Amino acid sequence: MVPYPFMDNVKPTLVFTLMYLICVLYLGPMWMKNRKPFVLRTPLLIYNLSMVSASCWLLANMTRACWWLYISKLVEYCDTFFFVLRKKGRQINFLHVFHHASVPITAWFGVNYGPSGFSMIFPTVNCFVHIWMYLYYGLSALGPEMQKYLCWKKYLTSLQLMQFLFVIIYFLQLYIFPKEGCEVSPFLFFLSTGQAVLYLVLFANFYLKLYSKGTHKYTINCVKTSDCIANGQRTMPKKKEN
Repeated sequence: MVPYPFMDNVKPTLVFTLMYLICVLYLGPMWMKNRKPFVLRTPLLIYNLSMVSASCWLLANMTRACWWLYISKLVEYCDTFFFVLRKKGRQINFLHVFHHASVPITAWFGVNYGPSGFSMIFPTVNCFVHIWMYLYYGLSALGPEMQKYLCWKKYLTSLQLMQFLFVIIYFLQLYIFPKEGCEVSPFLFFLSTGQAVLYLVLFANFYLKLYSKGTHKYTINCVKTSDCIANGQRTMPKKKEN
């Protein structure tokens, strides 16, 4: 992987991650403080549908597109940049920032030390999930008229949880019952399994908070009220004036 840009050393990836954190946590909010939020409907639509296409291509060419997989994780910084420009501060939470900051680093190690075989299971499943995730966000960007058709975010989050659970079970059985002639790297095992366990806990916590008893009832009724979840944000119904 050395001939490919940024692959000879992890330092550039760490620098990219640091720059990302500075931009989304400090510089971006400071710059937007006295500015009105950007609408960005067309850029959001183009970006999300492009990510759907990229995820489809990566899913079909995973074993020979590892470097592009790594690059796609850097491109996904744009998820947060759009939140900053639209002043969606609530969405820039710990889970979102930690996920986008850590994935490029783990992707670098995965692409460098395990660009084939069993280590490709996690990114393959992840690409499948991202197809539906970015499709959801792309449809959300079409405007309020689409919101009544987008009340399936709960199932999207469930799909993400199933992804992590599947990866954990897969790597555990591979490590405990290794196949003959298939050597499992302890480093890649603990990297992938540890990452999946951590994300499972974080996403499960997000799921429970978002779909608690009261919120879950609201989410079911949003098909009728058109007050759905768009771009990862819950839009609460407006109070009626007397």
